[in-house]
Amino acid sequence: MANNLSDIVTVNVDIASPAVDSASFDNLLIVGPGPKVTPPQPLPDVGVYTELPEVTAAGFVSTGANADPVGIAAMIAFSQNPKPAQIYIAVQKVVTSVVEPAIDTLTRALETSGWYVICAAGIDPAEYEPIAAWTEAQAKLFSYTFLTQTDPVGGTYFRSHGWCGLVNDLDIASTVPIANAYLHVAAVAKCLSYLAGSETWSFKQLGGITPSNLSGTLKKALVDGHSNYFAQYAGRNITMNGQVRTGEWIDVVRGRDWLQNDMQIRLYNLLIMNPKIPYTNSGISLVQSEMIASLKEARDRGIVAQDEYGGDGALVPGFTTSVPNSLDITATQKASRILSGCRFSARLAGAIHMVQVNGTLTY
Repeated sequence: MANNLSDIVTVNVDIASPAVDSASFDNLLIVGPGPKVTPPQPLPDVGVYTELPEVTAAGFVSTGANADPVGIAAMIAFSQNPKPAQIYIAVQKVVTSVVEPAIDTLTRALETSGWYVICAAGIDPAEYEPIAAWTEAQAKLFSYTFLTQTDPVGGTYFRSHGWCGLVNDLDIASTVPIANAYLHVAAVAKCLSYLAGSETWSFKQLGGITPSNLSGTLKKALVDGHSNYFAQYAGRNITMNGQVRTGEWIDVVRGRDWLQNDMQIRLYNLLIMNPKIPYTNSGISLVQSEMIASLKEARDRGIVAQDEYGGDGALVPGFTTSVPNSLDITATQKASRILSGCRFSARLAGAIHMVQVNGTLTY
């Protein structure tokens, strides 16, 4: 007998699907000219590759005298341990026999989500500064290697970081191992293998890169100028410094970008997953709960500090949040349906890069 309960009771079940977060803080985008030899198939504006054979099958040569810059960069990326799960490649188009500016390529690449750090490959260093300026307006990072003693990007940029690929002070570009021109690719591929906030960009071992043997004077100049390098200490080849051009730490910028996106997507899902969030204290508390959930995740990742006790024994929280009281909000503001005045304060967990110990030996 057919179920005729719908004559008495009607039940409709709606499946509420949360928004899918398309932002990523774990993938690099190699930007450079196309293959020297016309590829077998036209290349996409942005290609996604999970291993080096896929890159070479697309037409990029990664080794030998006829190697393509993008091919070498891809080889360096996949040489790291752990190797990236995937890399993105955006190729500069040729317009009337002239290679387009890298900024045009990047603007087109913005239409493809999933990548975070721009890695230059075979791009004229004269373009680095314009790319750095362009990147400031994006939720991205820009990385490059320079083969001189001075960073070619002279401005104070929060989203760009340069790596000195020289092996010694007397090196010039023509005497540096080819792979060292892609030091930044190795560093980015290595550091993006860690969750945002869980890493520092110093002390990382890289594959395929020759460590530098720079003078103390040049090392100090690089650090004072907020540039980065790769050198040997106590038998280990490691990255050093880990800063963007302003002097901020790369991991802090990446962690901030992650937190901003995570909190934004959580609050968006709160609004779309509920029929209505009332403009009352109970509704405002739901907003605060999502803020707290995001900050807790940031704390677990190492972006935000844990709760700690001060020297006086008082508890110092890693973060605090505050939201307005519904009864203190004007009718005009409630009518606008815009909730403002939600705030948080958080202490950065940071990272230890140097240890200084003073001691005394006595009889």
